[in-house]
Amino acid sequence: MLPPFLAGREAEQRLIRSRLARLAGGATPGSFVILHGPRGNGKTALLEWADRQAELRKIRVIDIDVGGSEALASENRKRGCLASWLRRALSGFSVLGTGVSWRQVPPSKLMATIERMAHRWRVLVAIDEAHTMPVRLGRALLSAGQRWQRRRPHAMLLLAGTPNLKEHLKTMGVSFWERSRKLAIGRLAPDAAAEAIRIPLEEAGRSISEEASGRIATESHGYPFFLQLWGELLWEESEVAGQQLTCSDLDRVRPRFEEEKDDLYRNRYTELVKAKLVPVAESVATAFRRSERRLADDVIRAAKEGRERSGLISDEEAALDACHQLS
Repeated sequence: MLPPFLAGREAEQRLIRSRLARLAGGATPGSFVILHGPRGNGKTALLEWADRQAELRKIRVIDIDVGGSEALASENRKRGCLASWLRRALSGFSVLGTGVSWRQVPPSKLMATIERMAHRWRVLVAIDEAHTMPVRLGRALLSAGQRWQRRRPHAMLLLAGTPNLKEHLKTMGVSFWERSRKLAIGRLAPDAAAEAIRIPLEEAGRSISEEASGRIATESHGYPFFLQLWGELLWEESEVAGQQLTCSDLDRVRPRFEEEKDDLYRNRYTELVKAKLVPVAESVATAFRRSERRLADDVIRAAKEGRERSGLISDEEAALDACHQLS
């Protein structure tokens, strides 16, 4: 879901608004836009924000979902005219709701259909989890996208993916990464992190002390996922209009926050074990420890325990090889 206030993304929002404005005005929107960064930093939220901005400008939104067992191309808001047009254009192929499974529709036909749409409407094609995009779908999409930059169709392409998206795109044999505008989506600055908590409360007639919001910004390290957890817990805590949350309220909800945070770390740790990357994670955590001791201590302790249990030995060369997988 889109946060009530999208903090700390002003530069990214300005660029996307500019591209959408050009598209809405009939001009070529320019190079494709790629949002890339680790999980939990708000790429999907920014993608959802872009979808809504497009709709405000009468731009049709086509989401290509490649994150599930079947990839779907669908109209984001399920407007009847575009959804029915999509079904007619792809008649003879399996249609799931307002989406079309790419496994049953040749990617080239899907792209040709989207290009025809772009001759009738202005279209934003948005892809989340692009680092999982199947190669044959990706090649068709990226080739089509390059044609959109040179020809008449009014279309813009916006991708979002994790840091390994660059390497994944290289497997498709296209120079897409180099030709795109890349926006690194990472942690928030302390002021923005505090605003992410403070502004939604104030808009609801509540408030939080400067000390409490500052403490959240510091303890969360500006990581949007942790800010989301704090925000949800404090929202439930501040049911009375006009109430000001203080550090004592933070202490009251902290056990629930720590439980959710630990669950996140357990999930990440399980992934490291399955990928046999615990020794690499240990070395990376050690590097972070120089400046972020409090964040890294738990990771280092878990990595050492996992290394002892797994019996893995990682020399320098193996660690460097595995570092690419870890990223």
